[in-house]
Amino acid sequence: MSSEGLRLRIILPAETHHLRQLVLRPFQPIDEMEWSFDQADGSFHLGAELGEELVGVASFVPERNRALPGWKQYRLRGMAVHPAHQAKGIGGKLLGAGLAQLHGKHIDLVWCNAREAARAFYLKAGFSAHDGPFIIEGIGVHHLMSKRL
Repeated sequence: MSSEGLRLRIILPAETHHLRQLVLRPFQPIDEMEWSFDQADGSFHLGAELGEELVGVASFVPERNRALPGWKQYRLRGMAVHPAHQAKGIGGKLLGAGLAQLHGKHIDLVWCNAREAARAFYLKAGFSAHDGPFIIEGIGVHHLMSKRL
């Protein structure tokens, strides 16, 4: 199935939990998928739907990384696309919609800790990698990446 017919919308934090667990944290119980920033002022969550199925999620959180330049920063967290729907452009559409919203808020930098497997995706989307890779215990190799808006 292609991403034709894909619909993007703002979703509730709880709607991210299933895909966060399935794709990012299969070793953790579903009740641990509610993260501290989910309800923070300014946070928003995007979902990608094909028909009635939620196939992708991304969370955008106002969080500053002091190692990076930029006065108004947001962090991308918990971006996940269902394994059956990966490599079909859904992640790029979610990211693009989130970046458009951030641009409208006059955010000057978005950053993330990208998994090794997602590094090329972010580079293609115009993100820059900073320093070397690092390990997040129990999850794996990550890269600090950012994009100026």
